Amino acid sequence: MDIVYGFFASPRYWKDPDQLTQAYESLSAPLPGEVKHHLVTGQEDLNGLPQGDLLVVVPMSGAVQKLILSAAENYSGVILYPAYITGNASPQLEEAMLYRNAAPTLMDCWAVLRRTHPRCSLALDREKLDRAIRLYRAWQEVRSAKIILIGDTEPWVISNAHDLSAYEKRFGLTMERVSQEEIARKYQAATRQEGEPYYRHFTAKSQKCLEPSQEDLWNAARMAHALIQVMEEHQAQGCALACFNLLSQGTNLCLGVSYINDCTPMVASCEGDVDSAITMLMMKKLSSTKPWMANPGLQNDGTINFSHCTAPIAPISGDCPCTLRSHHESGIGVSLQVDIPAGQVVTAGRISNNASQITIHRGTTLPGEYQCACRTQLYVKLEEMDHYLDTALGCHQVFVFEDITGDLKKLAGFFGLEIL
Repeated sequence: MDIVYGFFASPRYWKDPDQLTQAYESLSAPLPGEVKHHLVTGQEDLNGLPQGDLLVVVPMSGAVQKLILSAAENYSGVILYPAYITGNASPQLEEAMLYRNAAPTLMDCWAVLRRTHPRCSLALDREKLDRAIRLYRAWQEVRSAKIILIGDTEPWVISNAHDLSAYEKRFGLTMERVSQEEIARKYQAATRQEGEPYYRHFTAKSQKCLEPSQEDLWNAARMAHALIQVMEEHQAQGCALACFNLLSQGTNLCLGVSYINDCTPMVASCEGDVDSAITMLMMKKLSSTKPWMANPGLQNDGTINFSHCTAPIAPISGDCPCTLRSHHESGIGVSLQVDIPAGQVVTAGRISNNASQITIHRGTTLPGEYQCACRTQLYVKLEEMDHYLDTALGCHQVFVFEDITGDLKKLAGFFGLEIL
C-alpha cells in the first residue's frame, strides 16, 4: 500500500519561503524513508503529488481548502491529520500553524470530505493516525483477498447468500469453489512427517487429552496439513469449509481451522459459512487478537453460552488452558476445549442478508456452567441483548477479544454495509 503525505500551505500565510521549507522538513522528517510526501502551495504543485493509495492530508495554513479537495479526488482513501494539535509537532511549529489558520482549514475540509469521499477519516494524534492507516489497509486487503468455499455450504447454514457473486460485488474480493475431494486426496497422501508440525503444536500446548488416541492425533494433524496445503495452493486468504462430509475420512478438520485462525494471516470458518469467513477476515485485519466463530446458546439470565470446537489456543495473548477432545457431534477425531478467561472484552459481528448488512456488538466474558454442547464454551454478556436478538443475521457469531466496534463500523461503512 502506497501512503502519500500531502502538506498544504498557502504563501498568503507563509510569506517567508525559507521558513515554510524548514517547517515542511520538520514535519516530514519523522516519516519512514520509503513514505512519499510533498509540499503543496498552489495549483501547480498538485501535479507533483506522488501517486498512491492513501493520502494523509496535513493542513499547515488557511486558504488551501480547494487544493485539499482537489488532491483528495485522486486517492481511494484520505486521512486528515491536524499537526497543529499539541503533541503532534514541536510547540513552535504547532503555534505557527495555529496562527496561520490550519485549524479552521481542517474542519472545513473534514465537513465536506466526510460527505463526499467514500473513505475519509480524521485522526487527531499519532496513535489514531496509525489506527486509521490500519483501517484503510484492512479495506484494501479484504478487497484483494480470495475466499475459497470448500464443498457446498452445509444445508443448516441458511443465512448465506445463494449466489457467491453477491460477496464479490460487495467486497471486491474473489470467490472460488473447491471440491472437498482435494482435501480428501491430500489427506490420504499426507505423511506423518508432513503432519508433525501440527501434532507437535497441539500436543505441546494442551494440558490434557481425553477421548482421542495417538492415532487420532496424528490423523487430525495430517488433515490440518491437507487443509493448509489446499489454501496455499489456491493462494487463498480465507476459506469457508464444509467439513461434515469429510468426517467420512475418519477424522475431522477442527485442528486445521484452529491453527489457521491462531497461527497464520489466513482465516477459516466451519460448515461452509461464507458470511462468517468474510466477517472473520474483516475482524482479523482490525484486531491484534485471534478470531473465533461460535454457536449461541441463549440463557435465561441474559447471557449467551457461545460454543464451537475450533477455538484458537492463544486468542488474546499467550496460550489458554486447553484439553484435546473428540469432535462433539461425531465423537471422532480431535477438537479443542479451550478455557478462555472471564472478564475479557469482546467484539461480536456477522455480515449477512446477501452481503448487505452487518451486526456489531460489544460484550464481556463471564464464568458459566459447562453444558452439553461444542467443546470450547464461553459465556458472554452482551451490552445490548435485546438489540442482538432483534437484529440477528444468522446463527454463528464471530468474536475477537478486544473492543474494535468503532473501527469495524468504519470498515463496514467503507464497504457500504448497513449497520443494524
